[in-house]
Amino acid sequence: MTGATASYAYLHARVSVLAEQLLPTAVLERLIVCPPEQEIDLLERSGLSLSSAHGSDDPAALEQKLTDAFVADFIILARALSGVQRELLVYWARRYELSNLKAIIRGKISEQPAEKIREQLLDIGAFATLPVDDLLRTDDVAELLRMLEMTPYADIARQARRIYEEQQDQFALDAAVDRRYLAGINKRVTALAADDRRILRPLIGAILDRFNLVWLLRYRFAYNLTPAETYYLLIPGGYHLRGPELQALAQLGSFEDVMSNLPTALARELERASCTNTVDRLLELQIGSIAESILRHTAFNLARACAYLLLRELDLARIHAVLRGKRLQMKPETIRLSLWPPLTALTDAESRGPSAGSGAVSGAALG
Repeated sequence: MTGATASYAYLHARVSVLAEQLLPTAVLERLIVCPPEQEIDLLERSGLSLSSAHGSDDPAALEQKLTDAFVADFIILARALSGVQRELLVYWARRYELSNLKAIIRGKISEQPAEKIREQLLDIGAFATLPVDDLLRTDDVAELLRMLEMTPYADIARQARRIYEEQQDQFALDAAVDRRYLAGINKRVTALAADDRRILRPLIGAILDRFNLVWLLRYRFAYNLTPAETYYLLIPGGYHLRGPELQALAQLGSFEDVMSNLPTALARELERASCTNTVDRLLELQIGSIAESILRHTAFNLARACAYLLLRELDLARIHAVLRGKRLQMKPETIRLSLWPPLTALTDAESRGPSAGSGAVSGAALG
């Protein structure tokens, strides 16, 4: 065995087994149209046993079940790793804890009672590090972020507190949290061996490109920040958009100018983009394609595990959207539109302003 084959033989085997759980589009389509009594059999193909949540029609219980499935996959894969490789995977899992942190911050901003906020949080088991009880007892967001500086999220807290004090904006605060998290991912990728970096770089770089370009457009043309302020809030470590490219794009005065000055490969991906939302969606699709390629066409490397986890999260998010839509008695065509929105629908939605999930670390593709 070569070094990489020997080091990653067990991980490769576990990823290959878990990848069988990913649902083809045809199976997801059957889930959309099948009667409720047939859902459990279809979901078991995806390694999900949702009978208790299925019967209760409780959205929170369903979301927790899906989170449990994702955390179980993380635990299986983390056991196959050690050192800096395992550190990267464990840090990747912290995105779920960031979702809890954002829920607490939103609750504090809207002055919700602590127990109401607690109901919105997900149990992520062994990956939990947030002092949830202490955070819920804080009086306001500023105190919460100060307390967060005494946790493993200190670097995120400092950045978020500065943004919150300057802008008092939920979306900008979410983006600040995501920025520091993604910078942490990039730092851990840099610490990997050269072979691991080479295979993983296109995926992580595409995730950073998506965050940077979407938020560059928002900061410049929705929040009207200066070029210098915009560049400061980005992560100069993407695949196509590194520091010099981001600095140059931040100087431009319109969406059209930015699109016209993208690197050639990125411009090809975004030739159908007409607004920030369509940029976000097209880059999300690109990230999924890169992850699929790594999973299907490479072997014995850390990148396959990261690609699987990204695709698994996409799968679980779609399953959640389908089951939630059916419980709300949405028509099949409406559910399909929620999963695969046409670019025209995203253009129409642009006038309603940025959403908390768009371009951020959420459902699809860390984003």
